[in-house]
Amino acid sequence: MAAPTRPRRPIPTTNEIRQFFHCRRCADKLPVGRSPAEWARLEIGATPLGIQVWCRRCDINVIHIDFEGQKHPAEMRRRSDG
Repeated sequence: MAAPTRPRRPIPTTNEIRQFFHCRRCADKLPVGRSPAEWARLEIGATPLGIQVWCRRCDINVIHIDFEGQKHPAEMRRRSDG
């Protein structure tokens, strides 16, 4: 017997970010008058394990999230300009 499927929640196409990832080294060198968002040089992408955030300026890992083999729904469309 197949496992029951859960109903999918709608995934918004608006900015719902509540917590940001920052490179610790870059944060320590943040110039006066610049915001962390302006100073960041991050790459975010899919890996064989999940998703990784990489600092291009420091060439170091910021965070690598392991999905532990699970598949997760994702929304790849952009917000409607309507």
